Amino acid sequence: MEDFFRKAKQFGLGVWDFTREKVEAVVEEMIRRGELSQQEKSGAVAQILEKAQAEQVAVKEWINQAVAQALAGLGLARAADLEALEKRVAALEARLQERQE
Repeated sequence: MEDFFRKAKQFGLGVWDFTREKVEAVVEEMIRRGELSQQEKSGAVAQILEKAQAEQVAVKEWINQAVAQALAGLGLARAADLEALEKRVAALEARLQERQE
């Protein structure tokens, strides 16, 4: 089935463009060309869609990791860091207020 997915991608379907209708059209074209039989159609469509979804998840994870690494390299503070600092400042302000009273 890996070969079906590779062929589907060669037909011009990108990782982000795998709708059921487009996959079915590609599989129909593969049937017309004799690369698949009519009996293999439903299994091929399901497997191509499943593989495409897995690739989309993998690409999204890779993008998230790349962005996280880029942000970490910039040395920017995260929201959690800022919240922790705000809590510390609030605690220090409260202690200072207590001493002044």
